[in-house]
Amino acid sequence: MIQCLRSFILFLVMILWLFSCQKLPDKQVVNTNVFSMNHPNFHSDLQYKIQKIYTDYQIQGDVVFAIVDSSGLAYSYIVNKDVLEKRPTKYNDESPLYIASHTKSFTGTLLKILEEQGEIDLNASVKKYLPELHLNDKIDLDRITVKQLLNHTHGLFNTQLAWKTAFLGYSGNNIELIEDFNNDFQYDSSHQFRYSNVGPILAAMIVEKVSGKSWKQCMQDEIFNPLQMRGTTTEVSDFEKNEIMPSYTIDGSNSIVNSGFFKDDITMHASGGVLSSVSDLSKWICANINQEKNLLTQESWNELHTSTTRQDRTYFTYHRNGYSLGWDVATYQNDTILTRFGGLAGISFHASFIPKKKVGIIAFSNDSRAYLLPHLLANYAYNYLFRPTHADSIFKKELALFQESFEKENEIRYPLQDNVLVVADSINPILGRYVNDKGWPDITLMTKDDHYIFKWGIQEGVVYMNGEAYQADLGVMQRDFLIENDSLFTGSLNYIKE
Repeated sequence: MIQCLRSFILFLVMILWLFSCQKLPDKQVVNTNVFSMNHPNFHSDLQYKIQKIYTDYQIQGDVVFAIVDSSGLAYSYIVNKDVLEKRPTKYNDESPLYIASHTKSFTGTLLKILEEQGEIDLNASVKKYLPELHLNDKIDLDRITVKQLLNHTHGLFNTQLAWKTAFLGYSGNNIELIEDFNNDFQYDSSHQFRYSNVGPILAAMIVEKVSGKSWKQCMQDEIFNPLQMRGTTTEVSDFEKNEIMPSYTIDGSNSIVNSGFFKDDITMHASGGVLSSVSDLSKWICANINQEKNLLTQESWNELHTSTTRQDRTYFTYHRNGYSLGWDVATYQNDTILTRFGGLAGISFHASFIPKKKVGIIAFSNDSRAYLLPHLLANYAYNYLFRPTHADSIFKKELALFQESFEKENEIRYPLQDNVLVVADSINPILGRYVNDKGWPDITLMTKDDHYIFKWGIQEGVVYMNGEAYQADLGVMQRDFLIENDSLFTGSLNYIKE
């Protein structure tokens, strides 16, 4: 009897051990399976449309698409030449991609978190937190609040700050940017909505003042870690650059003018400085859909998702009527939709969600001509889910808008390889370092192999002849310049040879 009881207990232990060793179904896998069962034809319908556009328009690079619901990632799909030619692709839901200006939604959320913690008062003045920003006492900064920095009604602008943080780089010290601002600024006293990178960057300086930590560290501590966004970062150096989905600038002959990822750690800022992945971004969109309490109270989430100022503009098919602290509040097909897009060179990033329907979209493309493609695909998915009988007819109308935009981009003329400036003794006097007395980064002209290189701050590129002027292809931009004697002129900037 005792032996039987021992055998029975041993049997139970074995069963329990075997059960514990079984891997429970992954929550994300379960959610994608549920979506697939509920919408059995969605993948084939979307796949057909994406692949047809990719082929018909000879798209280059990558197209990424995902649907998020209240349970997380529900669907994802990646298209590129490897996929179309049935080869393994290097990219998946964990691959790093640049979200550009969608960073602003993260920064707005961070400031709201710090307000809940009692670190920052969004209704307090900029002067309270940044007294060193005095603008030569020409503007009363007591009348501009931190909230206005986030919702783009502060009225302040500085070209150097915008260019140094986004493209050219700088010392990394906020004092340099503040001095630039104090010495040369523009101001719109109407305080109407005027979108730019400046406000969130100044807000990030305030974060650093009150927390004693960098904006980058606060993002990690207050948002990425709580949401377990382990593949999300504000540092390019956390990856090898060839791991990051690049941008492609494509000309009218379907040739690649340039490609790459044109950011470094120093140009990852509070208005455009986050690398993430489909997997991680699904956690972020899901947190917004569910207004998850591990980040914020419902009251704070409501302010993040509600207009704090008016705007009246249309982008593609979205009528933007307001702006919160980091999201455009818009309407699409009579639904209120929150969007925050982003772009750099050929990269176009889409993130949106419809609060009442608890569904969001993540989409990405990196062909410079196809910047509307993520929005077109997002709209198709929303219509497929919520207006299925009209989805195809709406898509057809919106495809015409995409085609019109694509054709305009195809007409842009880029430097021709035949016009590369070849090294010659008669041209070599232009070589050297040029400095600007207004604080702009140095420009260096040098040779590489048989051609010339124009280096401006952290950006550099090949020099071409453009009529009687020179033109540098810096990847993120083409920049014309002239040299007369020992002076270099580019746009309104004057440089002197050192």
